[in-house]
Amino acid sequence: MKRAILFAGALILVLFSRIPANAENFTPEDAKDLTIRAVDLIEKVGIEKAREILHDKNGGYREGPKGELYVFVVDWNGVWLAYPPKPSGVGKSVLNVKDPDGKYLVKDMISISKQKGEGWSEYRWLNPETGKIQHKISYIKRIPGKEMYAASGIYK
Repeated sequence: MKRAILFAGALILVLFSRIPANAENFTPEDAKDLTIRAVDLIEKVGIEKAREILHDKNGGYREGPKGELYVFVVDWNGVWLAYPPKPSGVGKSVLNVKDPDGKYLVKDMISISKQKGEGWSEYRWLNPETGKIQHKISYIKRIPGKEMYAASGIYK
């Protein structure tokens, strides 16, 4: 009887408690909303100031206990303008980065931002939380009037 009560209590906790956010708990809508907010920020304050805010773990543009959901910004030459997981990457070209299947990720994202203004890119990438290659989708949105885009992605 005691075991059944403990099991029921544990089950209730699992079902009704908020599970801490991690890369696996974010939704596509979370990524889209974060990207749109970041585009608004860049429009208001410019890329230099926005980069500082986007890179700041307490800047309001990183979500999850470890900042797993974040926004990155790339120009149409394929150069990182903001990359919160590795700020030292800013200024480096990622134009020819491919996923394990040979898909050119950044070229695809540039194409989406140029042709549609915004949309989704799907690819496979190493999930740092699991250490495994997983399916990932990123929402891309062009910064209006600029040759750059902001994006945020989630693992599925």
